[in-house]
Amino acid sequence: MRFDQNVWLGMPVIERMGYTMTCILDRARRFSEALRAADVPFAVCGGLSVMAWVETRDPGCARSTKDVDVLMRRGDLQRAADALAPHGFIYVEVNGIPMFLDGPDGIPSQAVHVVLADEPASRNERIHTPDLGTNCDDGHVPWPRVELERLLEMKLLAMRPHDIAHLGDLLRVGLIDRTWRDRVRAELRERFDRAYNEAERHYGGSAH
Repeated sequence: MRFDQNVWLGMPVIERMGYTMTCILDRARRFSEALRAADVPFAVCGGLSVMAWVETRDPGCARSTKDVDVLMRRGDLQRAADALAPHGFIYVEVNGIPMFLDGPDGIPSQAVHVVLADEPASRNERIHTPDLGTNCDDGHVPWPRVELERLLEMKLLAMRPHDIAHLGDLLRVGLIDRTWRDRVRAELRERFDRAYNEAERHYGGSAH
């Protein structure tokens, strides 16, 4: 189901929320099916991956997300573009960020955004993103997602307010605790301490 602005505009606000999330989940499913068929490796990361991990423990703690993020190797981008084109996904780069627009009327904010594996996380970041590695493909969702250690490292590389909130979600449902400090790369452990303390202060023990 591709997002349709006219359909969305015709809905009451409460129904728009459900429609938008349904489109995001379907976008991830269609993207995954096309790449699986072409044997192109990737894994869903970002907020959608956090949502899936949290849902395995407590659906009441899962928060929605606004887009689809995937971890891919740069060398697989062209194969992915070739495999996705017949399904309506269009490869573009916006401000240096590779992404796949969902159809000819797709817009960047609703695209599948690519995080390049094992490359500097940003222009101002010396630490590389995780490699693609082994993904979690346990059947809970119809797409592979990054393993929890890699997901945690990606959140520590970003360190935006919503990344701290995502750590709080993982903490609240018991997916991570302070011992996970030793599971991330040494250069990220100071960030883990800061992020974990912040997440615990805001979300540890919270019923909301």
